[in-house]
Amino acid sequence: MSYVALYRTYRPKTFSEVYGQKVIVQTLQNALENEKFAHAYVFSGPRGTGKTSIAKIVAKTLNCRKAPIKEACGECDICKGIDRGDVPDIIEIDAASNNGVDEIRDLREKVKYAPSVGKYKVYIIDEVHMLTQAAFNALLKTLEEPPKYVVFILATTEVHKIPATILSRCQRFDFKNIDLEDIKSNIKRIAEKENLDIDDQAIHAIATTAEGGMRDALSLLDQTLSFANGKITEDDVYKISGGLSRRFIIDLLNLIIERKPQKTLELIHEVLKEGKDIQRMVADMIYALRDILLDKVTQGKNFESVQIKIPYIYAYLNILNELQNDLKYTTSKRAYLELALIKMMNHESIEKIDMNLKIENLEHKLESLEKNIVQGKFIETKQQEKEEFKPSGKALVTVKEVVDILNNGNKEKKALLKSGWSNLKDYDIPNLKAVATLLHEGSLEATTDTKMLLVYDDILTAKTMLKEETKAKVLQILNRKQELIKDYTVVLKPDWLLIKSEYIEQLNGNISKPKLKERDLHLYETKEEETVVNEEDPLVSFAEEYFGKNIVKVEE
Repeated sequence: MSYVALYRTYRPKTFSEVYGQKVIVQTLQNALENEKFAHAYVFSGPRGTGKTSIAKIVAKTLNCRKAPIKEACGECDICKGIDRGDVPDIIEIDAASNNGVDEIRDLREKVKYAPSVGKYKVYIIDEVHMLTQAAFNALLKTLEEPPKYVVFILATTEVHKIPATILSRCQRFDFKNIDLEDIKSNIKRIAEKENLDIDDQAIHAIATTAEGGMRDALSLLDQTLSFANGKITEDDVYKISGGLSRRFIIDLLNLIIERKPQKTLELIHEVLKEGKDIQRMVADMIYALRDILLDKVTQGKNFESVQIKIPYIYAYLNILNELQNDLKYTTSKRAYLELALIKMMNHESIEKIDMNLKIENLEHKLESLEKNIVQGKFIETKQQEKEEFKPSGKALVTVKEVVDILNNGNKEKKALLKSGWSNLKDYDIPNLKAVATLLHEGSLEATTDTKMLLVYDDILTAKTMLKEETKAKVLQILNRKQELIKDYTVVLKPDWLLIKSEYIEQLNGNISKPKLKERDLHLYETKEEETVVNEEDPLVSFAEEYFGKNIVKVEE
């Protein structure tokens, strides 16, 4: 006896054997039991989800000797005859090869003849969307007024191609992709019946690769069984399907996370030698990242060997989704894949995440430090807590000075200065280039007719910018073509954010010229600065202060 494929051997013959279509099954069973079934149905949905199988089960249940009933008995002569396929009242038509008007006219002629064995003639037209427009027109009248003993079931994967006039005369059921767990459950059941030696990882790989189609899953199981010729493993499944194994994807992701481009490309080249499809590889990587993300969200333990933070997963998914779109329109697929992998290790989005995580880490450390202070690990006396900060030098900037600039702001002047700000980083006069670079690093926040306010992140740069020799060069740069500014002041970013918040709050309270209380702005002259004037380049002074005079060496 010739071998019968698994998907044919284990095609469901009763409603109880159907996987993944509970709502449709329940609705049809209730209609059959209460004799409220329609004369025409449309079963639409992805391939391998049970459309034709359920159509045959409906036909058998309608004609069962014990009807009306929810489930065909499977024991009467009609049930057994339908299972064997030798009941002439169940007519299956493949519209892909019988799609012309002549075939439908022939159907119309035969419809008027009563069933020869059962109570109903059931016409199952598979891939009905393949019918020509003329064939649909010929079918229309029959669907509208069929004999009482005739039921039509139209199955399709592309319901949008069926004319609205046909759809309006049918009850429509939309089949969904079968859940992963349902496919795995069925494979396990079949493996037990067939005494197959297959591990859980292989079952998961088959179910995942099938993408919701039970027939695809059983066909892949059949192929893998022939290939393995023994125990079926996950690697066997991926060799047959052309996909990437979970172990390979984990190794690949770990190399990407560790930023090892050379080894990453070598690993990809190995699988490409095996003839793997690049688009399929990209899809497998996306699915794997989705599973890793779900694993992290649900605190699972399926991907413990992949140490990756969630922001990187989103960034990788964006890069791979973009790659998927690019692959549709290029013949250089391998090059695009390699570029995408390098982008996953060295791209502005990845660098941004690196920076954000570093900031987040610093914030956690600050929070920890604050908790330690609150818990008394850094004990200060009450007298020390009451003492106000008494700097040793003169304040380089005051709150009043900042507020005066804000109250007398000139938006046009600020916009004019901002328009040329990006050019400062490429300033071409050698003796002013260093100062122009420092100026470019600052944020221009406000400007009056003659004075501007700059904000810097670190105190050393801020103090360097407030030195008289630096100011002279800044004014020389800004006033090169016309006099725009006569002076400026500098504030550190944390202090600026507080001042800005309080200033806006007063503006929102209808105070046209806000006044803020003085506070420590952390920029003061040191004793050395009060008595010594450094004639060196401001950038040299900055470097000496930052790294130490014994480290910095100036060469002409």
